[in-house]
Amino acid sequence: MNTQWKQTYLAALASLPLMLHASDLQKAYFTERGQYITETVNAAYERQYEVDGATAKVRDFYYPSMKKYSDPYEIPVSEIKKFVPNLQNGTLTLWHFNGTKKMAGSYRQGKPHGNWIHWYPNGKKSAVMPYVNGKTEGLGERFFRNGRKESEIRFRNDKANGLHKQWYPSGNPKSESIIHNDEVTTLVTWDEDGRLTSELSIANGKRSGIVLDWYPNGEKKSESAYQDDVLINRTVWDENGNVLE
Repeated sequence: MNTQWKQTYLAALASLPLMLHASDLQKAYFTERGQYITETVNAAYERQYEVDGATAKVRDFYYPSMKKYSDPYEIPVSEIKKFVPNLQNGTLTLWHFNGTKKMAGSYRQGKPHGNWIHWYPNGKKSAVMPYVNGKTEGLGERFFRNGRKESEIRFRNDKANGLHKQWYPSGNPKSESIIHNDEVTTLVTWDEDGRLTSELSIANGKRSGIVLDWYPNGEKKSESAYQDDVLINRTVWDENGNVLE
């Protein structure tokens, strides 16, 4: 065997595993809305995967740039055509087009478990959702792009329960409510200048309490009183504080 032929033969043998590996790689495509498609014409994402028994090893990319959309993860073969996969175990990490982290969340026995964290493209946190065995449990939070908190709400037994707070982008309070099993029972709201705009109790979807409106100069514009969602009294003032009705 001459030396040149031998080197060519050995090089071919060395590349064989890589060729076999590449041939095992399969692809799926999705539109911008996450719809599975078989052609690349309207594709916004490409999924590359290898099947090993009932499991697929997967990576997702933006198409056609091929920038990373996900870190590697494993899913059941039955999940391949689903844009939002359901892992059995492990962490799903997604990335924005600009290369910053978009989302990270863990699965345990096929269910979300632990804090799922989302980020804006600018790198600031956008939301935190807590899970225990697939159910929301704990403190959920949302944030504005400037990093200030937008809202927080507590979950118990997969339902909103407890104090729910909201803020304006300035950081001033916007509302506070008490929620029981996803139903709002009390609500207090303020405008961006910190003036009270409503103070209500709610039972069976009906409001009882006061609703206020204000002029830009800070003078009270109206005050309405409700009982079981029925308006029982309303007073209106002009900008100088004179009663109109």
